[in-house]
Amino acid sequence: MKYLLTLLLLVSAPLFAQDKIALELIIDDSGVLLDAGSAQTSKMMLLAHLKALASKRAGAHARVNVISTSLGRTVWSGTPLELRRDPLRAQALVDAITADPARCNNLPGAFAELKSNLAQHEREGVHGVQVVIFSSLVDTPRPCSAITHITLPQMPPEDGDINGALLGSANLRSLAFFWVSPHQKRVWEEFLAPSFEELRARGIPVTFLDVERSLSALRSSPFSAGETP
Repeated sequence: MKYLLTLLLLVSAPLFAQDKIALELIIDDSGVLLDAGSAQTSKMMLLAHLKALASKRAGAHARVNVISTSLGRTVWSGTPLELRRDPLRAQALVDAITADPARCNNLPGAFAELKSNLAQHEREGVHGVQVVIFSSLVDTPRPCSAITHITLPQMPPEDGDINGALLGSANLRSLAFFWVSPHQKRVWEEFLAPSFEELRARGIPVTFLDVERSLSALRSSPFSAGETP
C-alpha cells in the first residue's frame, strides 16, 4: 500500500504543478496607446508566446488573466491550451486587447484589479505569478473625449495604490513593462522605484522598456513555464 501511494504521488505531481503557475497581463486597449498599429502587432506576439506555453507540461494549464486598462477589469481568463485549441476563445482575446480610439484609460482601476487577482492566486496556492504590463502608461481623465488634451510627460495617477499592488504578493515571480511611452518612462521609473528596488532585492527580475526596446525584446518570450525557485 505504501509503495502504491508513493507511485500515485509521483504520477500526480506534474498535474499539481500545472496549477501552480499564473500569468497576469495588463493590456492597454485605450485611445492613448502609442503607435497603436505597431502595438497591435506586438500584442499578437505576446499571444503567440502564450500559445507556445501550451506545448509545455507546466505551462499548458497555467491560469491566464488579461486586464483591460480602459475598463479596469479582467476581460479574459483561461489557459494557454484553451487559447491554442479554441479559435473562438482566441478571437475573443484578440478583440478584447485591440485598442479603441474612443476609450479612456483607467490605470488605477487596472492595477487594483491586478492586486485583487494576485490575492486570489495566493488563496489558491499558486507558486509563481508572472506579470506583464503592456501600456504607454498614460492615464486619462473621466469623462474623456476626442478633444481631451493630454500633456506629456504626465504624472502617474495619485489615486489608487499602484506600488502596493506590485508589492502585495509573496508569489510574484517576474514583472515586465512593455511599450512605455518615452515621455512617461522617467516619471514612472521614479514613481515605481520603491516597488522595483524591493522586488529586485527579493531576486525578482524587473523589466521596464520603452516602445523601441519592446519591439526587439518581444521577439523572445517574457513567460516561463518552469517551477518557482
